[in-house]
Amino acid sequence: MSCAPKIRDKKTIDVANAAEYARQALGYIGKFQTPPTPNVYEVWYRYAEGNCPPINEQLSYAIHDAKSADYELLNQLHEQFLAWNDRAAITGDLGEQLSLTIEDVESILSEQRSTHDDFQDATGKMSDRVETQQLAPETLKMCIDSILASNRAIQSQIDKMAIGLDESRSQIRYLRDRYLESQKQIMKDPLTGVGNRLFFETMVNDAINHRQQSNRHSILLLIDLDKFKYVNDTFGHSTGDQVLKFVSTHLERLAVDASVARYGGDEFAVFLSTEQPNGGVEQAETICEFFASNEMEKRETGAYSGKLTISVGGSMLRESDTGSTWFERADRLLYSAKNSGRNRAMVERKIK
Repeated sequence: MSCAPKIRDKKTIDVANAAEYARQALGYIGKFQTPPTPNVYEVWYRYAEGNCPPINEQLSYAIHDAKSADYELLNQLHEQFLAWNDRAAITGDLGEQLSLTIEDVESILSEQRSTHDDFQDATGKMSDRVETQQLAPETLKMCIDSILASNRAIQSQIDKMAIGLDESRSQIRYLRDRYLESQKQIMKDPLTGVGNRLFFETMVNDAINHRQQSNRHSILLLIDLDKFKYVNDTFGHSTGDQVLKFVSTHLERLAVDASVARYGGDEFAVFLSTEQPNGGVEQAETICEFFASNEMEKRETGAYSGKLTISVGGSMLRESDTGSTWFERADRLLYSAKNSGRNRAMVERKIK
């Protein structure tokens, strides 16, 4: 139900079929006369490969029903399902470079201070030797003046470097702020404003990595809109987008102390951290009941366009879980909810 149901698992590359996927991708580019940009090619290649269900679903409709696949749609699919990985790598490199920069500057300053300490130590030893030898007063004065001048020069250099370090720190703080802001943007779904698939994977991995540090229960709720394809096919993608915005707005409102992500076309996730072992059951039922009992309002006209139902599957994080096993249990329960008639929640309960 998503492009990557196995969290961070490496995908096996089908070398034997790679050439065929490439041939099909180029064929679609020619058939629909879409610009042969790298992004467009990648979307068509992934469609031919068949490993990204949301892309396959939307392009299958475009190819077989609408008989049209325009450049805007392909770019939107790339933005939502494929572009985040490149952005994350770029942003990660930026953060690493910033850390290395400040470490280098601090290392240089530390070395300069060490040099100054060594010089002072050497000066002291020279002074001791001067005291034990018979030197002319003029020679002694020249020696001392030379030492003091060198010492002042080194101290001045250190002072300048300290000022430079302060300026560098200010610049680095500014760049880090921009870095953190870019991280937020990278993890935000451009259509709905909730977290995207990268945010989803980050939340899963964080829960796995920190499960021993808290007595709270981590619960993953997967939410799928019932018959959303019918909405797109009947009313168009513009209406479908309004539905997705409606859902995301109310998921954030209903799940106040939780994190919300859109990890697929009409697939959302809610991450709960609660002291109540069955808090996920209550939250899922609240969400289901709200959408089943409230009509959606069309923003342009103010008219109500009907009710929307959802299906929910949820799992509690176990000590033995990986990201994949945690996701897969919730995903199986989501499928069970849909196969049992939709408009319902199936969530793991803690057995006392």
